[in-house]
Amino acid sequence: MNNNVTIIVPAFNEEESIESVASSLLKAFPECRILIIDDGSTDETAQMAEKTGATVVRHTSNQGYGASLRTGILKAQTTFVLFCDADGQHRIEDVRHLMEARDEYDMIVGTRNADSHTPLNRAPGKFILKHFANFLAGEKIPDLNSGLRILRRDVILKYIHLMPRGFSFSTTSTFALLKGYHDIAWIPIIVQKRKGSSTVRQLKHGPQTMLLMLRLTVLFEPLKVFLSAAATLMALSLTSLGIDIWSSGRFDIGDSTVLLSITTLLTFLFGLVCDQVSAIRRELHD
Repeated sequence: MNNNVTIIVPAFNEEESIESVASSLLKAFPECRILIIDDGSTDETAQMAEKTGATVVRHTSNQGYGASLRTGILKAQTTFVLFCDADGQHRIEDVRHLMEARDEYDMIVGTRNADSHTPLNRAPGKFILKHFANFLAGEKIPDLNSGLRILRRDVILKYIHLMPRGFSFSTTSTFALLKGYHDIAWIPIIVQKRKGSSTVRQLKHGPQTMLLMLRLTVLFEPLKVFLSAAATLMALSLTSLGIDIWSSGRFDIGDSTVLLSITTLLTFLFGLVCDQVSAIRRELHD
């Protein structure tokens, strides 16, 4: 039975697909509560969703993808919440696969496989984001920002204050639960071509997502960032020292070398302080 799952569908100007998506979910999962979060749409999204019989929650203005998911999580009263896109990309059989495995994990992410539709113009951005995330996480992440995922509601509520209002909600939840050492599973899915046009802009949202991941890493594991920075500064300091000795012909330390060395030490010490603060915060939060 799936009566302990709320399916949350954030929607903004998705009149071309929302009726089909909502109807399919209601037919396939009659025990679930289907929450359509209309994020201030200017078209007929809300009206089309209401026709299906799904529960529609409206934002009076466009607040963002993450804000819509947050609204759905707070409205839900079930053990699990499942996120599904409103653009028709996700297949019912993939939603079912995630539901069937939900009891064993804190989060299950639908991992888009090679057969999934991926716009060519997003490939470079995805490549950079993927490798940046893998470096910060210290492990290979199969799918960083898949929109199809199911989570224990009490777990995501622990991190709800960290979640952004925009498109980085999926990335943030992946990163937060990984850094929180929660049980996560990755189930292959096939994503279809979306209906309508996407509102995601790589040049705008890509850097925002990378900055957010960096902030989360500093929050959960600050030494990973500060030690990398200190190591880079140390290498520059040694290089500068070598140049000073080579140019003067004797052991003569220049001002740049002194400044780099002091900066290296301060960065390292600041990292240690941040690590202690992070450990205290985790202890109090847990």
